[in-house]
Amino acid sequence: MACGALKFGLRQNLSSLLASKHQSSVNKSRLSPPLRNWHASVLKTDYRKVWDPKYNKGTAFTHKERQILNIIGLYPSCHRTEKEQLFAVYTNFKAHKTNLGRYIYLRALRARQERLYYRFIIDRIEDVMPIIYTPTVGIVCQNFSHIYHTSMGLYVSKYDKGHMTHVLNNWPETDIRAVCVTDGERILGLGDLGANGMGISVGKLDLYTALGRIPPQYLLPVVLDVGTNNQQLLCDPMYIGVREERCKGEEYDELVNEFMQSVVKTFGVQTLIHFEDFATPNAFRFIKKYQNEYCYINDDIQGTASCGLAGFLAAEHITKKPLNEHVIMFAGAGSAALGVGNLLLKELLSRKITEEDAVKNIYFIDVDGIVTKDRKKFIIPDIKRFAKDLPPEKNLEKLVEDLKPSILLGATGQGGIFTEKILRSMAKNHKHPAIVACSNPTNKSECTAEQAYNFTEGRALYASGSPFPPVVINGKRLTPSQANNAFSFPGVALGVLCTKPHTITDEVFLVTAHAIAEYAREFAPNENALYPPVKEAANVAFHVGVAVAKHIISCGAATIYPIPKDITKHVKDYQYYTDLGTALPSVWPYPELARLPLPDRDEDTECAD
Repeated sequence: MACGALKFGLRQNLSSLLASKHQSSVNKSRLSPPLRNWHASVLKTDYRKVWDPKYNKGTAFTHKERQILNIIGLYPSCHRTEKEQLFAVYTNFKAHKTNLGRYIYLRALRARQERLYYRFIIDRIEDVMPIIYTPTVGIVCQNFSHIYHTSMGLYVSKYDKGHMTHVLNNWPETDIRAVCVTDGERILGLGDLGANGMGISVGKLDLYTALGRIPPQYLLPVVLDVGTNNQQLLCDPMYIGVREERCKGEEYDELVNEFMQSVVKTFGVQTLIHFEDFATPNAFRFIKKYQNEYCYINDDIQGTASCGLAGFLAAEHITKKPLNEHVIMFAGAGSAALGVGNLLLKELLSRKITEEDAVKNIYFIDVDGIVTKDRKKFIIPDIKRFAKDLPPEKNLEKLVEDLKPSILLGATGQGGIFTEKILRSMAKNHKHPAIVACSNPTNKSECTAEQAYNFTEGRALYASGSPFPPVVINGKRLTPSQANNAFSFPGVALGVLCTKPHTITDEVFLVTAHAIAEYAREFAPNENALYPPVKEAANVAFHVGVAVAKHIISCGAATIYPIPKDITKHVKDYQYYTDLGTALPSVWPYPELARLPLPDRDEDTECAD
């Protein structure tokens, strides 16, 4: 009986369901017209393509664009102009209380709207460069494993040996023209940060685009992850890199060599390979090994050198004293200082000065004191040419007092090493002593702008690696210059990519130094500034790019064909612009074409041949 009742209930429910479906179908047929606009589904855009950072305009999509692209409703109803979007970005940017928070916000913007991101950097370069580059990028690299949320570049590890070409081919863009690679062993003045060094590769290439206006799709940031000797990272459960000590020796060299060969095999022999923040001995070795074999630069050495020499050329112009008559002292003998010293020597030799006379007024001081000829070992052979026949001395204050340098460059990573006594001693001996405190970030600067101006009565020609605020001395506002590589490497890259040489000579960096110094003179002819203001960095990059392109073409090293008659226009045409434009394809009017009359259906006619 129970079974019969169950069957009866099921029949009743099924009947009700069928009746309900039938009624629903009847109602739909009465209310909905037949679907005739099949083209709507044919034209429907994949919203993921529209949301690709390269194409996404966000609320700047017009309502017409939203309707045609079938994305209406995926954005709020408002339509913002680019100016309104930039205001919204700036408001949110300033709302973050820490520089790290601002960096994370900008990375999220970059992941959403590429063109808006770069337009914001270009328009607000003075506000943004300290966030995406020095000094904040140092904090970013220290915390990179903890803020990592999406891939910003390519990670090539020691375990990819023998398969690096395969790894490089996994990058979604195929037309790569410049690669910035670090192994993370010497990030700024912070030491070994391993795979966290991705932050510096990303920061460098962001400035390729923001300042050099090089299209971002051509650029690839890379970390060569060979391990780390940083025990704090090895013990950090959040660390994103290979949790092993660094490989070294032959194994390390083989990894770097395979990477170089793989880049050329994957992207072509004209691919610019930019080495960044390798340990000093390795950096110098690799320049000697690769400079004449690849389209290769090392920004820590060569980029810093061109920027440093530009400051010296500016000091020469301001003081009206030939460069070879200046006494130049380098505090620090790492990649930055020695790079500047080597390029300075090339500049002096180019003026037909003998090497003996060129080096006699150039002094290097490292952790063991002044570099002298009686040293038993030189870690970097290049420094031997600057060794002096003097007694050993470690006290920097005494060396400054005895040797009386007119130009003092610091690249020590030791904050405050340029003491009051040193600064006052330089002011006593020279009307306009040049003081360049290169070390980054700010807390590692050899002296602050305030110290330099206060202890020299405001007469110092001061520049620093990281920004310092203006200083008022005796009612006069003094704005410190920034000796920032951002004045050099974006322009060098722009000139190189426009001309496609197979190798890059040291003369390119001499050209770069002169172009930066020339721009500083022309921009502010009546000011005692060693460098142009940071707000002019994009114009400096273009000026450098044109100078480098002209030099490469004049030397016959360019591989482009035909050689452009107007090189300035050629460089400008290569650049990336952030204008949003329309998201729709171009349309144009067509005339009403002539038509032939058709025969009537009932007539039995034949078409003539």
